[in-house]
Amino acid sequence: MRDFFIHPAQTNLELYAQAIALGYSRVQCRVLSDAYVFALRQVFPLARGSGKPFIAHLVGTASLVMESGCPDDWVIGALLHALYQHRVPFESSLAPGERRVVLADRFGTQVDEIVHRYTSFESEDLVPFMGAGASGDTDVLTLRLADELEDVCGYALALHGNTGSDDFGLRGSYPWRRDAKTAEAPTLLGLTHRLGLDGMHRSFIHWLDFESTPAALAEMRTGWLSSVSFVNTY
Repeated sequence: MRDFFIHPAQTNLELYAQAIALGYSRVQCRVLSDAYVFALRQVFPLARGSGKPFIAHLVGTASLVMESGCPDDWVIGALLHALYQHRVPFESSLAPGERRVVLADRFGTQVDEIVHRYTSFESEDLVPFMGAGASGDTDVLTLRLADELEDVCGYALALHGNTGSDDFGLRGSYPWRRDAKTAEAPTLLGLTHRLGLDGMHRSFIHWLDFESTPAALAEMRTGWLSSVSFVNTY
């Protein structure tokens, strides 16, 4: 059986199979499918710095949130979590307020509020949330941790930067990202432990072991440092 914490879903078909295995109803699956198609329309043709289609990152984040037992509104929010970011065109670059109207009309005010709150929280420093008495929305924090975890799954960070080059000191390159995540590791592991997210905790331990990254990936790098549009690269 697939371990979705170590290998989160990357396609709509894998996400649907995961949902069905977890007992999603036909109605829930229909909403999940609608959200996937909507998200795909907004983020095509964006790709991560690893070369992975941006939609796969959204699916993977939703997969981790789903496997963590979050309510289905939060799974939909995870699948749509990047849609209020400026880099996402969203219906020919609608303004943030207009995007909220579209999302609320299509998927409900709860989903819109989740995406809006996450967008505000995405760049927050996680260290203050480490204390046992720290305040904060557990659901939003769970979504943030799923987003952070999806970034490192599958040795993805190793594909950032120039082919065959270590790019030391270059922001966004593999060494820069590896060192940043290594520095963040105690916080990520501490938070997943504090929140009882045992599957994510285990997956962070697995994927933050950069010593296991295959050396061959250095020859497979994209030359990109961050998310890009295929339209601008080919």
